[in-house]
Amino acid sequence: MIPRAVLALACLAVAATGLAAPRPGTVGPPGKAAVDTCLDCHRSLDETRLSQPAEQAATDIHRLQGITCAGCHGGDPRAEDPEAAMNPALGFVGAIAPTAVPALCSSCHSDPSFMLRYAPNIPTDQAAQYATSRHGLALAKGDTRVATCTSCHGAHGVLPADDARSPVYPSRIVATCGRCHADAALMRAYGISGNEVADYQQSVHYAALTQKNDLSAPTCNDCHGSHGATPPGVSSVSNVCGTCHLTQRELFDLSPHKEAFASIEQPACETCHGNHAVHTPDDTWIGVGKDQVCGNCHVADDPGGQVAAQLAARLTGANSAIAATRERVARAERAGMLMDEALVQLEEAHQALVLARNQVHAAALAPLARETGSVLAAAAKADRLAQAAEDEIRFRRTGLAVSLVVILLAAVALLLKTRSLER
Repeated sequence: MIPRAVLALACLAVAATGLAAPRPGTVGPPGKAAVDTCLDCHRSLDETRLSQPAEQAATDIHRLQGITCAGCHGGDPRAEDPEAAMNPALGFVGAIAPTAVPALCSSCHSDPSFMLRYAPNIPTDQAAQYATSRHGLALAKGDTRVATCTSCHGAHGVLPADDARSPVYPSRIVATCGRCHADAALMRAYGISGNEVADYQQSVHYAALTQKNDLSAPTCNDCHGSHGATPPGVSSVSNVCGTCHLTQRELFDLSPHKEAFASIEQPACETCHGNHAVHTPDDTWIGVGKDQVCGNCHVADDPGGQVAAQLAARLTGANSAIAATRERVARAERAGMLMDEALVQLEEAHQALVLARNQVHAAALAPLARETGSVLAAAAKADRLAQAAEDEIRFRRTGLAVSLVVILLAAVALLLKTRSLER
């Protein structure tokens, strides 16, 4: 059965989409700012709360596309007289109540024919999604503290989502969500810690976003959704993570952990990796020792603990082989040898190691052993090439030494011959 709160908010959205076409003067032709006396008047006001919206409107995407103040606030934007411009008979409202915001925005944004004229690439189901979100459900119950459209997008200075200045641009999403979700006092009322943003800022995802400027790195809305924002449930965590980490999810689905975690209602990826403070995984996590992840569930002498120990041993051996060979190849390079072929083999070993690490998610020894075997084989080839280079270096040094001795003896002989001739 559909919750009444969802129906209530959905009805508001449907009612809004059924509004009559905008009155003349409130909406101009696409791409051209319309006449708007509201802005002229408000810019001249001394009170910041009244003048600031007019200043912000200069870059507002709605204003630039011909939507006037009256498009949201009602009234007559062409009237010079303030009383005529703010005529309640023409639907004028001042500050718009938070509970009215979704229906107001959806009166345009849920109308496909209207949006086709201005931004055909914007989905028109956003209000419907919002109605099912935690925010929308709470708003339908009268909770005005939750986020609405303007909480994230702004009200008067709205920018396109792909504008780097927009609060919903990928690099700014964390700060936008954090305005509420980093407020521990506010979050306490909803049973949320308020530490989520701080935790995320310690994660590998945040590092990719901010240090590498990787806009594909997941932020809040990539996992929780944008308009239909909701916490991922136990059964959906692997699907959420799997949108990026597909190989790992497929391997996990083949593992004994899938059914085991489901039986005790443990989320898939989150159980080992965490949720917001996701750190770069490390091979030392594998095992049942102190601070090792597998030890959270397994002990050394249970079947899972034994498999974990074997996986760890294989990975340790592969890492050691690569490290030792890499150092040997580097010594040969420093001695002046060309080691291109050996470097190619080392890269193949590294790629095989990446595949081996992925196989950890299957929690099975055989597939991981196959990949670590490839690591050792490639490392062995590189090692043989390094050995050959070292042999060549020794041969060259021996040849150089012999040559120097011959040259020295010849020089001495010439010196002695010269002196004998002088006598």
